[in-house]
Amino acid sequence: MTDNAVYLETLLKYYEDEVMGEAYFYGLADHIGGVVAREKLALLAEVERRAADVVRPLLEKHGLVPRDESVLKALGEADVERHRHYSWMELMAYMAGRYPAYLDEFEALEHLAPEDDMPALKLLTHHEVVAIDFADKEIAGDPDSLASIREYLDHCTA
Repeated sequence: MTDNAVYLETLLKYYEDEVMGEAYFYGLADHIGGVVAREKLALLAEVERRAADVVRPLLEKHGLVPRDESVLKALGEADVERHRHYSWMELMAYMAGRYPAYLDEFEALEHLAPEDDMPALKLLTHHEVVAIDFADKEIAGDPDSLASIREYLDHCTA
């Protein structure tokens, strides 16, 4: 498979993963923590949505067609089962431990990308930085753990 074919296949997969991630975080909100945790999980879901939204034009540019969102959301909701019994801190520890590998994967995608796709891919990669930062700050008890999430959401709205 050529680098371009790998790039396109991976780009499509990562877009779909973000849509599934949105449903995953919204689904977790039904099981983990109280009102504050639900609000934070909803913001994480919004980060996933914004990451998908910044990549969506690249799919159109490259003629890629994702699976229907209803299918992707159902897959994301199914992933909730693995973590629905986690405490808030267990979820944060999971995110802090697991998500850096996702960051590596996004950076690898950037190495395959054409230069004009890079602005969107940098935002895709940065959404993972934001999620890791959030989890690390939650673990540390930082009262402003949402700062990087808010900044990301504000930037992707601008």
